Amino acid sequence: MKNRIEITKKNDQLNFYLVTGEKKIYLFSQEYSKGVYHFFQSGRSESELHKYKLWRKNPRLDKTIEKIPMYVRYALKENFAA
Repeated sequence: MKNRIEITKKNDQLNFYLVTGEKKIYLFSQEYSKGVYHFFQSGRSESELHKYKLWRKNPRLDKTIEKIPMYVRYALKENFAA
């Protein structure tokens, strides 16, 4: 199962979603940041986030990438619990 992180921009907010198979699960929202928006605008796979190597170039992007795994674990646990 390939998971992707996608975003939508609305009213100076970025909304993050986990797309897994046919399901699109809301993760969280944060204030608009140009660097974060440009990094995620075409979607990113989870493996791309694990391979991210530009740490300390954009603190806002670093913080966002660091918190995504926690939100993904929670979303998967809540939405696919038996």
